Amino acid sequence: MSTASALTVADVLVVGAGPGGLATALSAARHGARVLVVDRRPGTSGLPRATGVNVRTMEILRTWGVARDVRARRLHVVPEAASGTTLAEPPRSSGRVGGYPSLREILDVSPALPLACPQDLLEPVLVDAVRAAGGEIRFSTPLVDLRVRPDGVCAHLHLGHRLHSGHDLGTGARVHARYVVGADGTRSTVRTALGIGTRHLGTWAHAVQVLFRPDAPLLSGLPRVLTFVDEPHPAALAPMGVGRWTYVRLAFDGAPAAIPDDWTPTLRAATGRSDLTPEVLDVQRFTLAAEVATSFRAGPAFLVGDAAHRTTPVGGIGLNTAVHDGHELGWKLAWAARGLAGEELLASHDAERGPVGLEAAARSLDVEDRPTDGLASSLGHTHRSAVIAGSATAPDLRIDLAARPGERAPHAWVRHDGRQRSILDLFDGSLTLLTGADGEPWARAATVVTGVPLRVLVEGRDVHGRGLGPRYGLRAGSAVLVRPDGRVAWRHDGACADRAAALTAAVATALGHRTVAAALAG
Repeated sequence: MSTASALTVADVLVVGAGPGGLATALSAARHGARVLVVDRRPGTSGLPRATGVNVRTMEILRTWGVARDVRARRLHVVPEAASGTTLAEPPRSSGRVGGYPSLREILDVSPALPLACPQDLLEPVLVDAVRAAGGEIRFSTPLVDLRVRPDGVCAHLHLGHRLHSGHDLGTGARVHARYVVGADGTRSTVRTALGIGTRHLGTWAHAVQVLFRPDAPLLSGLPRVLTFVDEPHPAALAPMGVGRWTYVRLAFDGAPAAIPDDWTPTLRAATGRSDLTPEVLDVQRFTLAAEVATSFRAGPAFLVGDAAHRTTPVGGIGLNTAVHDGHELGWKLAWAARGLAGEELLASHDAERGPVGLEAAARSLDVEDRPTDGLASSLGHTHRSAVIAGSATAPDLRIDLAARPGERAPHAWVRHDGRQRSILDLFDGSLTLLTGADGEPWARAATVVTGVPLRVLVEGRDVHGRGLGPRYGLRAGSAVLVRPDGRVAWRHDGACADRAAALTAAVATALGHRTVAAALAG
């Protein structure tokens, strides 16, 4: 990062320090980009907001080395939803939260378990990780103006804050960046500046939410993730960590839920605690609606998270999809900024994340008949784009252990450098060519590819694991190319007349360099 005459130069400017923005920044910084994150808020979220962290998100956090810190901040809850008259009374019914698989099902396909961690406890972990990776984060710094230029973007920022009297104590600053990422929420300033519209998919309900701290524990044992109660109105209660609970009342007739002057009677009735003296921490109205941006990219500008796809809280989809957006976009921006990738890799953000964002937003509205295949929703998206080999069919949702192009690379336990690892832990930072035990010819072919980070893992030589071959479909002559985000970009099975040429072309395609494949060859 360099400054001169109030001008900051960066490879990637991220506007918004929520989960999507921080994930983008961390991914980009870990891959060598100069990253600046700005946010109009004075700091990370002061409210718990989203809490569900799914299997794929935990895999990503594991790759970044922060899964343990997040797990230390998790809510200790039973992954069930229940319905009853009040929180204190035995429930009429209960069951696993929609789509939450069993531990056996999860551990068969992943090294990571999902958990509940409030957003205000998650964001500081990501902030620390971004800074540790070399990224810069500036809070109390709103974006004032954004101009797209032939060599990137020029942003005007406001530095400082306002006193209660309204006098502005801040100053202006300019940032020139190769790329800008709008991670600034449903009312995205970046999206507006780019002239990108949104498509409204529907409104489910209007809600009022009360965050409160009871004067004593509400339950003697572990609480469920969510409890629907009848008293004094149909509503839901959920634990939010550090002694907090949230009460949410919905209105489906288009009218906002009423807000009383004193919430004590309502919270006493809902919890079943007639002696409850709650400390009300926050009260908010919000609308449960879904919409998507008409495009996730405009030239050097990109959208992630709520700026790209607004979801309802149903199913815990929003936070996770935002983190996945950033994880997949950040390395692409960094490699492009470093001259390692071309235009088609940047264009793949819209092609790959667009269908995922649309599906997530639409699914969050499907309250009555939402999918129960939690692993497929978390792990089974298949990407189709110009940088994925064989992208002739439409995206779908499934878990396929054959490692086909466009799918998430399968998990398998292996021994590498004397340590037990998930193969997923070995993909970050480079392209990875994975082969069977007969892969020495592919390893020799890989020496021809120069100028890009390419790692070769030969089964039986570099990695050892009984499940690796079956899960990757490694047969005679097989080779699988995996991107740094853990997405399979290409595979070859059987005989190959010219492995060096085939691999060079595959790498060039995966990095959006179709017309300069020869430049990768030494």
